[in-house]
Amino acid sequence: MKKFKIIFAMLALGAFLFTACDKDDDHNQDEQELITTVKLTFTEVGGGSTTFTVKDLDGDGGNPPVADEIKLKANTAYTIGVAFLDESKAGHAHDLTEEVKTEADEHLVCFSTTGGLSAPVIGDQDGNGKPLGLESAITTGEAATGNLKVSLKHLPNKSATDPCATGETDVEVTFPVTVE
Repeated sequence: MKKFKIIFAMLALGAFLFTACDKDDDHNQDEQELITTVKLTFTEVGGGSTTFTVKDLDGDGGNPPVADEIKLKANTAYTIGVAFLDESKAGHAHDLTEEVKTEADEHLVCFSTTGGLSAPVIGDQDGNGKPLGLESAITTGEAATGNLKVSLKHLPNKSATDPCATGETDVEVTFPVTVE
């Protein structure tokens, strides 16, 4: 009977440890947040600011995203602030920007442009001195039209030749742009 109790206790302990490890593994995996809205705030150096958004409140699939047209002045310097939100629940906006900033070494905001537009230059860094992209700058040239694509990458290789081609894409949106 004593052997039975010892074997039972060992099995119970083994089951507990197996379950505990399983729960820890699930806990350590980052759950991808839903990002329904990307906001870009352009602030003219020495002037006012304007915010432009792309919203896809139902997430991937369903209705297409709705994007504001970015209208900028020609030959003008701007700073750009980027914000990421989950607005999937009516009346409640969950701002994920602070989480991206807190986990800066795991994220990178990437920009690409088409048409006669120059790409924004990233102005902020993570704790390792690598680019983050929540704060950027751009100087427009002559009148032009094109698109500005904004991507949030998760776990990119920031030391790669093209870090925006690495990692997982958390969200990617495209804004139409007119420089007047």
